[in-house]
Amino acid sequence: MNPLTPLVAAGCAIVTVMVLHSPWVSAVFLAGAVVLGLLAGRRHRRALVAGLVMSVPALVSYVLIYAPFGDHEIARPLIPVTSDGLAVAGDLGLRFAAMTCAGLVLASFVDADALMRTLQLRIPAPLVYMTGSVVRLLPMAQQRWRTIRQVQASRGVDVTTWRSRGSVVLPLIVGLINDAATRSRPLQRTGIGEPGPRTVLVAVPDRRVERVGRWLLVLVAVAAVVTAVL
Repeated sequence: MNPLTPLVAAGCAIVTVMVLHSPWVSAVFLAGAVVLGLLAGRRHRRALVAGLVMSVPALVSYVLIYAPFGDHEIARPLIPVTSDGLAVAGDLGLRFAAMTCAGLVLASFVDADALMRTLQLRIPAPLVYMTGSVVRLLPMAQQRWRTIRQVQASRGVDVTTWRSRGSVVLPLIVGLINDAATRSRPLQRTGIGEPGPRTVLVAVPDRRVERVGRWLLVLVAVAAVVTAVL
């Protein structure tokens, strides 16, 4: 699968849920994200869990903002609780969860390396490098974190304490900065900032079916925006 396909699908899903602002639409997209995340694999389940975890504080904040200020009070434990305020909070919380989970689960199908090779032929090389650096920062930091912890453990340091975890932060930051400086020199020699067309040794396949599907998804999102405006 071309990495642009799940990326476009994620963006269109977020836009559609946001502009239609219907609890039924939000529920359908959230249910679809849950089913897809559970069936697709471990990586996609982790994206689903991350989206659900992010939705909890958002729902709590919506309840605190809207629940006390409705017209029909149903309880007063510490603050007034209104039924219409809870309905608004639930609607907004459901929409946030649908956008977050659908976006993250669909985006989890994107292969970062394939995405960079695809973008290399479409956008300027410096922008591709910056995008790739952001995308790869977390995996690189995780790998260096594990390496530092292994070195600490080999020296007899108790790596289970919070103090030992805190001592990893400084060498982690220094290591990431050093890696960036090390990469910059060969990149300059390859002429990354020079204008002109680029070639890719192993091109990412982009089937016509996927290209048509992406355009259809964009048209559906545009239709949703037009429907919401009208």
